Amino acid sequence: MSEDNYNYAMYTFQVGTHPFHGVEMLISNMIKNFKEVTSHSCGSFSTTKDRIGRNAISDTAIVMSYSLLEGFFDEEYDFYISKNKNSKKPGELSALINTVIYDRGVKVEDWRRRRKVIDLFKDVRNAVVHSNGRIDACVYRGGFLKLLGVDLFEHADGYLTLTFDASLWLINEFRSIAQEYAEAVFMGDREIKSD
Repeated sequence: MSEDNYNYAMYTFQVGTHPFHGVEMLISNMIKNFKEVTSHSCGSFSTTKDRIGRNAISDTAIVMSYSLLEGFFDEEYDFYISKNKNSKKPGELSALINTVIYDRGVKVEDWRRRRKVIDLFKDVRNAVVHSNGRIDACVYRGGFLKLLGVDLFEHADGYLTLTFDASLWLINEFRSIAQEYAEAVFMGDREIKSD
């Protein structure tokens, strides 16, 4: 195993998930100060600001969790696979991750369930980014009820809003996929290097 691979694996293991931590810090701080931030200047409750704030937290968690996971595995693919092999990068995030973990010979715990989570959130992320958050509740309500046990369309049938807990869960779920992978690659490379 090359020194470059070892150093890259170590760096990824040490700092690769820091962006997830940063997003979690921002969202956690917003949640902690939610009442203060969304109240009228006189301190009274604002329905409009409350809804805007909840949607902003939800949309940020959805877009950033998905984008950070995509960026993480895109880098892994570019470092390990595209420079060494003539291969076509998969277009779907779950397929990209599957390709990378297979190539690296590592396992991600409960990958089948996590892959379903990624695929479900891909459509939601696309709705937030491309359709002002509009998405068909008839199609997605059941999937999210099964996955999270929460009706994410409680405020409007055409607009999904993650609860505060679900927003933090999503960030942590996607971060843990990257972290487990990075740890498995680094520990495997470290064992190879010490042989």
